[in-house]
Amino acid sequence: MTVGTAARRHPPALVRARVAVYLTFFANGLGFSNLVPRYPEVLEHLGITKAAFGQAIMFSSVGALVAGLAASWLVDRFTSARVASLGMVGLGLGLVGAGVTDTWLGLALSLAWIGGSDAIVDVAQNAHGLRVERRWGSSIITSFHAAWSLGAVTGATMGQALAGWGVPVRVHMLLTLALLATVCLAALPMTIKGPDRDDQRAGSPVPADIAGPANSADGGRGSGAAPRADAVLGRLMTACVTLVLGIMCAAAMFPEDVAASWSSLLLTEQGVHPSLRGMGLVALQTTMIVGRLVGDAVIDRLGSRVVIAGGGALVAAGMSIALVTGSVAGTLLGMVVAGAGCSVAVPVAYAAADDIPGLRPGLGLTIVSWLARVIMLVAPPVVGWFADAHGTWVALVYGLSGGLILALSWPVLRRGRRESTLPTA
Repeated sequence: MTVGTAARRHPPALVRARVAVYLTFFANGLGFSNLVPRYPEVLEHLGITKAAFGQAIMFSSVGALVAGLAASWLVDRFTSARVASLGMVGLGLGLVGAGVTDTWLGLALSLAWIGGSDAIVDVAQNAHGLRVERRWGSSIITSFHAAWSLGAVTGATMGQALAGWGVPVRVHMLLTLALLATVCLAALPMTIKGPDRDDQRAGSPVPADIAGPANSADGGRGSGAAPRADAVLGRLMTACVTLVLGIMCAAAMFPEDVAASWSSLLLTEQGVHPSLRGMGLVALQTTMIVGRLVGDAVIDRLGSRVVIAGGGALVAAGMSIALVTGSVAGTLLGMVVAGAGCSVAVPVAYAAADDIPGLRPGLGLTIVSWLARVIMLVAPPVVGWFADAHGTWVALVYGLSGGLILALSWPVLRRGRRESTLPTA
């Protein structure tokens, strides 16, 4: 459903809120992707190895882990709309820091700031998107992530164009900050007003796959040891579901991380022109735009389980193509295929996290996002070490492993389509 069609069926204020979420997701994708095509210049300017670069990237996850735990509290205290919009300005400041630094430590700290800001914005923008979705009355969450991918493609294209024109990195990042501030502050007045708990579900449905006696009508408050054991079992199963969703979310980020952090280096080694170093990210995210635009309809038709299992197979196939061919064309083709596979995996994981029963607004998203970032803390330095020892192609194996994990993690999802509910008066 397009926004134009929706305008004939929904209040104008809700349509504006949906547009505001699109703008916020777009800005979030636009920001960091502007830096990606400048990575080869950053490495050359700082005179660091790929291992050191991977360690600096790791600080992005460190920042996300430290700051990400505050996301739920910030959303509850200041609302998801304000946290998402103002957090993007903070992320832009981190980009400026990465652009002006002359030391590895400065780069690492800037990336830590970026990662922390992004973790908070990620939870807040998804929380507000799900808030709009509940009022909308149908699934629209993957279309918001399509806006993120569109922003990523736009940012990478902008970044490689400015790199090709010889614009200094520090000037480029200042321009990016100004653009982010303009877009997000323009979106803020259009968002839904009031605390997020106003749109919290009266009772989130529990998937039959994971519902135990602890989630029954009496909440397991019977007498004797058996009900208590059932309650413990229910909590344990919920914890296991949360853990698997975190792993699924991280696995979906592996191919995105390959495109964002390593594809520009890989393509540079394969002899691509400096103005095309961001094409790996563009190729993957362009496919993700298409996948996310049709994602809601595909999920409704096939179910999230089939989408995640099949998507994992596509990611593995795409990374294998890039790995086997070892060429610019093969790398770009592989990114296209992998992008189709991972396009809706993060939205699916976030939507499932939002359905975890008994958690306050944003908490399920915070936990799953935090777990994913714990995993992402380890990956970049490991890839960097192996890349120094064996070549940047190792990053493609890393992406392939994400596809295999996705292909195996589908059983944790509910059967059928995700339900949407309208808020009660």
